Amino acid sequence: MIDLPFDFIFDYLLPIETRVQALFGMFYVYSSQKLLLVLRERRNQPEMNGIWIAVAKGGHESLKKELPALRPFPGPRSKKGEDGWLLIPATSDDLERSAIRICELITHRDPRIGKIPPPRRPKTKKDQPRDV
Repeated sequence: MIDLPFDFIFDYLLPIETRVQALFGMFYVYSSQKLLLVLRERRNQPEMNGIWIAVAKGGHESLKKELPALRPFPGPRSKKGEDGWLLIPATSDDLERSAIRICELITHRDPRIGKIPPPRRPKTKKDQPRDV
């Protein structure tokens, strides 16, 4: 059994159906096709540990105003400045309270949270490994 970091959030997400997908040592939380959160607690790059919130375009400032514990995503930014993510750092004194509030917003279908990832393109012949 895999230990999910910050698994207390699922108590607050009970009103909606969720699924978790493990990828690259992180746990992606979806509802239907919408990516909502990423849970990360790894040894490498500890500044990136915490609860990542998938933010819809234009939702950054209002969410940061409502929840001061939210931080800009510490990873690379898009050319437009908004990268689509906010972070509740694992080291935040306000992690649990902020996470619970985010879960409340999610269960009330707040349009600022969540995004539908672009569809994966099908593999083509050039993507297939070659025999040498």
